[in-house]
Amino acid sequence: MAITAVKVRARPTTQARSRDTLDRLLASAEEVLGERGLEGTTVPEIARRAGLSVGAVYRRFPDKDALLRAVYEAYFARAGELNRASLLSLGWSGAGLAEGVRRTVSTMVWGAWEHRLLLRALLTYAYTHPDPAFRREAEATSAAALAGAEPILLRHRDEIPHTDPEAAVRFALFAAVSTLRAAVLADPGDLPPAALDPDALSAQLGSLCLGYLGVYDGQ
Repeated sequence: MAITAVKVRARPTTQARSRDTLDRLLASAEEVLGERGLEGTTVPEIARRAGLSVGAVYRRFPDKDALLRAVYEAYFARAGELNRASLLSLGWSGAGLAEGVRRTVSTMVWGAWEHRLLLRALLTYAYTHPDPAFRREAEATSAAALAGAEPILLRHRDEIPHTDPEAAVRFALFAAVSTLRAAVLADPGDLPPAALDPDALSAQLGSLCLGYLGVYDGQ
């Protein structure tokens, strides 16, 4: 999937070749972050994998931080598109809230697990960034990637025994996402067994959300 459709802090591109080069550069940066983590990622290695010189990278981005910001924005914009497409294609609108919640949570968990090391690097980058304005922006960017789940779940608002279904769904998803992020960021040795297996984690987080919403599905 092309990456240049999202807002990035790169110098403007005007030709198809330049856009392709930017896509390749951001994809290479994601690859290195996913393999080496935040501290092990260097501009020379990103440039090498993209088939570019280091100078070419700096002609595109003023510094490493600008490149990493672009990678962060591109990743979460793409994740949002994939999440929405996946949820809308499930075809469970007539299956009830319980199945919808479990499928939504499973989609989020497996999406995170597929790119766990990259996601850990990007979250660490955002959480430890010295610019508070960027930290707020980064949080809004990642939250937007999950926003599509709320209206889908609220198709079944009549099944939610809560005075404010919107607030209940929002908080249930917040709790699930916060737990998922903690699992991604934690050392595997510090996690309970259920957090090490995506199927088990999906089941536990699904039960957590349904319990908060006041729905019991027998699992």
